[in-house]
Amino acid sequence: MSTIEIDVLVVGAGPTGLALAHELRRHGLRCRVIDQGEGPSIWSKAQAIHARTLELLERAGIAQDLLRDGKRIRQVNIYGAAGRRVAHMEIEGLDTAYPYIYSLAQRDTEIVLARCLERAGGVVERQLRLARFSQDEHGVDATLVHADGREEAVRAAWLVGCDGAHSTVRHALELPFEGSSYEVRIIQADVRVDLPIPAEDDEAVVFFGEGALVGLLPLPGKHRYRMLVPRPPGDETDATLENFQRIFTAVGPPGAVVDDPAWMIAFRLHCRMVGRYRVGRVFLAGDAAHIHSPAGGQGMNMGIQDAFNLAWKLALCHHGRARPELLDSYHAERHPVAAATLAGTDAATSGLAFNLGLRSHTALELRNRLVGFATSLGFLRRKLSRAASMLDVHYPGSPIVAQDRPSLLGAHVFGQRSDEAPFVRDWFHFGHGPAPGDRAPDVFDPEIEDSPRLFAAFDPLRHTLLLFDGASASEAGYRGFVALAERLAARFPGLVAVRIVVPHDERPAPLAAWPGEVLQDADGRIHERYGARSECLYLVRPDGYVAYRCQPADPDKLVAYLERIFV
Repeated sequence: MSTIEIDVLVVGAGPTGLALAHELRRHGLRCRVIDQGEGPSIWSKAQAIHARTLELLERAGIAQDLLRDGKRIRQVNIYGAAGRRVAHMEIEGLDTAYPYIYSLAQRDTEIVLARCLERAGGVVERQLRLARFSQDEHGVDATLVHADGREEAVRAAWLVGCDGAHSTVRHALELPFEGSSYEVRIIQADVRVDLPIPAEDDEAVVFFGEGALVGLLPLPGKHRYRMLVPRPPGDETDATLENFQRIFTAVGPPGAVVDDPAWMIAFRLHCRMVGRYRVGRVFLAGDAAHIHSPAGGQGMNMGIQDAFNLAWKLALCHHGRARPELLDSYHAERHPVAAATLAGTDAATSGLAFNLGLRSHTALELRNRLVGFATSLGFLRRKLSRAASMLDVHYPGSPIVAQDRPSLLGAHVFGQRSDEAPFVRDWFHFGHGPAPGDRAPDVFDPEIEDSPRLFAAFDPLRHTLLLFDGASASEAGYRGFVALAERLAARFPGLVAVRIVVPHDERPAPLAAWPGEVLQDADGRIHERYGARSECLYLVRPDGYVAYRCQPADPDKLVAYLERIFV
């Protein structure tokens, strides 16, 4: 058996591979990132970065690097014939510091991520491709080919294929890429568009016409847009400036001008995914594992979120701190998310094809009225905003999330059975608090600039334990929390960061000598958002999802859960 040279070989330096490599380095793993291209491609179809992805990038310390040059999209306007607006929708109802869609060309995203990786001590090795690999129970032997044809043998503990839809890694594993291709094509370009109608910097614009649709998503720069033009089945229109102008003249406002293209491309839509994300010591992430219609702009975001899900698990297992079964949860959690996303984008693409087939004035007018009515409904706007933000992505069926709470049936409180007294039931559950597998929500005051945020208290590299004593705030409860923190430090050293949340604006006396962090929640925002009506605890994973919750805060049950994960 050859000696391990590196911990992880990451194949592919797109957004997924770069985010994964950065996370692996943060978690203390040695990795190499290889890519057969010369640099970030100008043919970068991804543009939207959603709220959940920005939250994860914030945990990695690189969100602010991305937020310097892009555009924040906060509203969408839809126009019909002759430039008449038929619908308006604002992004709303998002409990996040990023209540918008962030627009940045994928090429620029890759440049920023590569710069952050270099700052962390990593490097992207360009014009270096994976030729073949084999694996055994201890590692992976890979053969790399340099631009001059020279071969290099590498021994890695793990290999992750982030090498896109035509993945060499996936082909070598002989994993079927199951799914289909759509008859609908898209021609797309980054162009300058001079609109004769008002358009704000934070506004995406859609134009409906007979047999055509044009979407404009703002990009950095004056009057710069990503123009997307779906074409109906059988239409083989080329991506040329003349065609973009011709189509937009037909469906856009009179006098609009399209020019100065940075790049143009035509491509067919696909909906495919693998049945397995892991084969032994080899994993797939991003487009290597799943591709789908760009409806909703979630493809790049899914890949980056794959990376954040995998990195902390790989690090814990590689360092011998977690049980090997933890790595199986990568597929168990991310595969259902991809399947749901593919189903949603498939429905949206089918709807798009239907719209492109509308021809009669009556059908077009009815479509416009329905769109206008639907977007006037507040609950639907909030639902669409939540879906686009990806804040509701969760892992309810994951094998590594759990909870413990008292049984309500048969319990007697204040002389009533708990299943007969609504207020008693409310006391003994978590209310609207996040369930196991849900995103752990941020808490802050959106009306106050630079308001303190709960996310600032989460440890970006370890599990974070939030301990709530509820309204009782007893001295005995605090002493019990300190004892629990000391027990965890001794049993799982360096793995759990403890935070005690108190309903006061000062540190309670029983915690005066405790060296840990106390979160002061005088206005009760954190208690309310986490449903902490009484004593309870939440354990939050390094990727910001709830791993475990317990009511009341039972130390033995928490330790029993942790022993299922950690060695």
